[in-house]
Amino acid sequence: MNTINPGQIVYLECLDKRLYAEAIQVAGSVRLWCRPLMLVSNLPHDSHQQQAVIADAAIDPETCSLELFDLKTAPDLVWPLESFKMAFDTDFFALLFHLRIMDNSEAEGPAKQQFQHFLHSCWQHGTKGYDTPQAPRKLISIR
Repeated sequence: MNTINPGQIVYLECLDKRLYAEAIQVAGSVRLWCRPLMLVSNLPHDSHQQQAVIADAAIDPETCSLELFDLKTAPDLVWPLESFKMAFDTDFFALLFHLRIMDNSEAEGPAKQQFQHFLHSCWQHGTKGYDTPQAPRKLISIR
């Protein structure tokens, strides 16, 4: 894992979804405090194809099969640092720009639901090896 600095864009993947977030601070050297920005859904399950699909969507977001959810009102997130990867900023910013110019305020409810579902899926699929006596046994959501 590369060193993550505040302001960098990172992502977290689970199944066919990818959460993009802005790094705020590394907390205690094992967790990342970040601000969720966008959730991308309907990615191929093959991780090698995911970046290619996102790059294609960044070129022509109108015709892509991906679902984009703007998480500008989502709460900050603290998550295990080892789960994050560095994002390709050009693809991310093109998709976020497209999403923000659409300014669909009616999509805020579905975006929050998708975000919560994503977090629960990640927690269920990604806590193996993170199960220590001090680790929480369930995911707690702050709204």
